[in-house]
Amino acid sequence: MPRAAVCTALGQPLRVMDLDLAEPRAGEVRVRLGAAGICASDASVRSGDLVSPLPVVLGHEGAGTVVSVGEGVTDPRPGDHVVVTGMPQCGSCYRCARGQPSLCEVGDVVLRSGALRDGTHRFGAPDGTPVAQMVAAGTFAEEVVVSAISTVRIPGEVAFAPASLIGCGVLTGFGAAMNAAAIRPGYTVAVIGCGSVGLAALQGARLAGAAQILAIDLVAGKLELAGTLGATDVIPAGEAADVVAEVRARTGRRGVDVAIECVGAQATVDQAIAMTAKGGEVVFVGAGGPGVRVDVPQFSGLVGRAKTFRGVLFGAADNRRDVPRIVRAYQDGDLELDRLVTHRFGLDEINEGLASLGRGDVVSAVVELS
Repeated sequence: MPRAAVCTALGQPLRVMDLDLAEPRAGEVRVRLGAAGICASDASVRSGDLVSPLPVVLGHEGAGTVVSVGEGVTDPRPGDHVVVTGMPQCGSCYRCARGQPSLCEVGDVVLRSGALRDGTHRFGAPDGTPVAQMVAAGTFAEEVVVSAISTVRIPGEVAFAPASLIGCGVLTGFGAAMNAAAIRPGYTVAVIGCGSVGLAALQGARLAGAAQILAIDLVAGKLELAGTLGATDVIPAGEAADVVAEVRARTGRRGVDVAIECVGAQATVDQAIAMTAKGGEVVFVGAGGPGVRVDVPQFSGLVGRAKTFRGVLFGAADNRRDVPRIVRAYQDGDLELDRLVTHRFGLDEINEGLASLGRGDVVSAVVELS
C-alpha cells in the first residue's frame, strides 16, 4: 500500500495516507516515484479554483522507475526511468494528427475526470472509496499507475528531482519559447515572471537565439538567478516601478519583439501587451483567474500595431519530442534544471511544500519520494 497525499476537502490540508493501488491494465504502467514537482496548480485544486473530483491524489509532474506494465505496453519497460507528464498525449486523435499534441483529445477527457482513460480508478482508500488522480497523474504518491502515454523515458543517470520539473513547468516554459513564440536570432524577448516556468522560457529564448532577454520579477533573488541563466537585463517589478517604460528605454524605445507572460495577473498581462513592439508577439502562458482579461482596442491596440497574441497550453509541447530535447540540453550543459530546485520536502511535509509556493525564495519545490 503506497502512501499518498490526498485532498479530501477543499481548503483543508492534504492527508498523507496508505492507499490500495491496483495493478496496471492494458496501456498502463506502474511507476515508483522518486520525486514530484510542487506546482501552483496543485494548490488550485485544493482551493477549488481548478475543478477535480474529491478525494484526489494531487501532483501532476514527477519522475521515477517503472515497476510493471499492463497488456500491450512495450515502451516504457520495467526498470526504465521515466518522466510522468501533466498532459497525456495519444498521438493519434484529431489534434495529435494535426501536430497539436498539447491539445490531445484523449488528454482533454481525463484532465478533469480524475480517472484513467477507461473511466476507472486505480487508487482506493482502505474503506473501498475510489480516490481520483489529478490530471490522471497523482504524483504525490510513492507509487502510481498511469497511462503509458503519460510517461516518457529518460536516461538512468538523470536525477529524479530536476527531472520531475520537466513533466509540466519546464515543458510549459521551454515550449512557450521554443515551440510557440516566433523567436528568431537577434530578437529582443521579455519574460515576465521568473519562477520555474519563466526561467525555462528564458533559457528557451536564449537557445532560440534571442540577442536581448529582459527578465522581470518582483523578487531580487529570482532576477539574480535569471541573470546567470541568460538574461541580459533584469528589471525589478513592483508598485513603484514603471516596467513598460523601463523595457522601452532598454530597447531603443521600440519595445520587445516577443513578450512571454508567465504570471497570469491582470497587471502583467497588460504590461506584456504594452511593452511589445509593432509587429511583435505576446505569448500568454500564465494561468490567470476568471477575472483576468486580454482587452485591447481592435485597431489601435492590435491591427494598427500588427501585433500577434498567442495563448499557449502546456508549452505547445510534444512530449516525445520535447522531453528528450530538454534532457539532452540539460545533459549537455545548455539548460539548467538543478538550480531551479530550490526547496525539497518529504511526503509528510507536503503541506509545508504547498505553503512555500508563495515565498519569494522559492523557484521550484519538489517532494522527494524515495
